[in-house]
Amino acid sequence: MNTLRPALGIFGGTFDPVHYGHTQPVIVAARQAAVQSVAMLPCHIPVHKAHAPSASRHRLAMLKLAIEQYPQLYTDEREIHSDTPSYTIHTLRALRKEYPKHPLCFFIGMDSLHSLMSWNEWQALFEYCHFVVCCRPGSKKPLSEELTHLLSQRQVSTNNALHNALNGKIFLADTPELAISSSEIRQRIKEKQPTDGMLDPKVRRYIETHKLYQLSTTF
Repeated sequence: MNTLRPALGIFGGTFDPVHYGHTQPVIVAARQAAVQSVAMLPCHIPVHKAHAPSASRHRLAMLKLAIEQYPQLYTDEREIHSDTPSYTIHTLRALRKEYPKHPLCFFIGMDSLHSLMSWNEWQALFEYCHFVVCCRPGSKKPLSEELTHLLSQRQVSTNNALHNALNGKIFLADTPELAISSSEIRQRIKEKQPTDGMLDPKVRRYIETHKLYQLSTTF
């Protein structure tokens, strides 16, 4: 008898600022993967990127504004309040202790799948979670031999496999390809250009109210 609890989704990022390229593919992928709730996990000290230009409190506030209309998304603040780098393996170990019977589905973009083997203890990640991959611009990049082998071992074609095991699978979702980047948004805001169709208007208003991403801004 399957005694597993409902699967839980996790989607991490710097979210500086959060935009539709973050939220919309995850919502679509969650529906395809039959994952009812996804924790949006903003990091404090990113490992693979430079330090975030804006303070943690602003990134968290913008994220909450951006997802308030989506009941399937919620914030998990464990990383953003940490003073150490946000390694995924550490977060997954903590989550597994909290949710021993819930399959954990870690959402990533196709670009992150290509770089997965550079992650800290990447092979151990599969001991704690499944990966749900959102297709993004650049997803046509040829697969490396190592990644092709990994997919041959772990890729599943139906979402049932994500709910019948705690971890270990890769599910490729068919999500919209939104060519939006936080760096482009920051540049547009600095130049006082519109960001229509790129991020939630409430987030844009927050940015303007707090004068984020401007040359004179101090944190």
